[in-house]
Amino acid sequence: MSISRTVNISCPSCGTQQDVRLYDAVNVNTDPELKDALMQNQLNRIQCVDCELSFRVDKPVLYNDPKLKMLIHWVPESAEMDREAILAEFEQSLDQMNEMMPEDEKVPNVRLVMSRVELVELIFLLEAGLNQRVVEYVKYSIYTRNLEKIDPHQFRLLLNVEDSTDEEFCFVMQDVQSQELGQLLRYGRAAYDSMVELYKENADEFTDMFPGPYISARDLLLEEAEYES
Repeated sequence: MSISRTVNISCPSCGTQQDVRLYDAVNVNTDPELKDALMQNQLNRIQCVDCELSFRVDKPVLYNDPKLKMLIHWVPESAEMDREAILAEFEQSLDQMNEMMPEDEKVPNVRLVMSRVELVELIFLLEAGLNQRVVEYVKYSIYTRNLEKIDPHQFRLLLNVEDSTDEEFCFVMQDVQSQELGQLLRYGRAAYDSMVELYKENADEFTDMFPGPYISARDLLLEEAEYES
């Protein structure tokens, strides 16, 4: 089931306070309309009763699709909590949950994302049966071959599953600051399929590169750039 609670918030424009319902967890089997709201950028979106400003409240949300055994935790990066802090807290939470599980059981595999666009991308990716680590490896290759044009400090690469074909993947560049979508990049599906076969033969290589739970080529490149500097 989905989990929500009522909280009192202030409008970021006029300061008017109001009680609103916000979701902490979304179960798309029991509440498919919440998935539609998420995809349409309406989940946890509020309209001020005074100035009528529409704004989204970014907060941690657990996305659960039991049929696909898909668990994705969206923890928005913020000034109060950067990536390192989010990863550390998330790993600690997983360790605590595993300690509470029976000896022969572990907490189901949970993915971590830090933005709504990453969440939506991952949902489409997993629903299409694609391998996330291989997709991020493809992104890593695109970045490293085009660093002058696709600076990971400035751009995020997103896989557009809906516009991809059996022959080509369609990636789109998103400006991290403005959130605007820009240039499209095409990548041969055959190359991805070959990498999937390599993954089946030696998954450790991909897992070592992207150990998770936050699997991100851009994040890896930013870590490497910080280490080199």
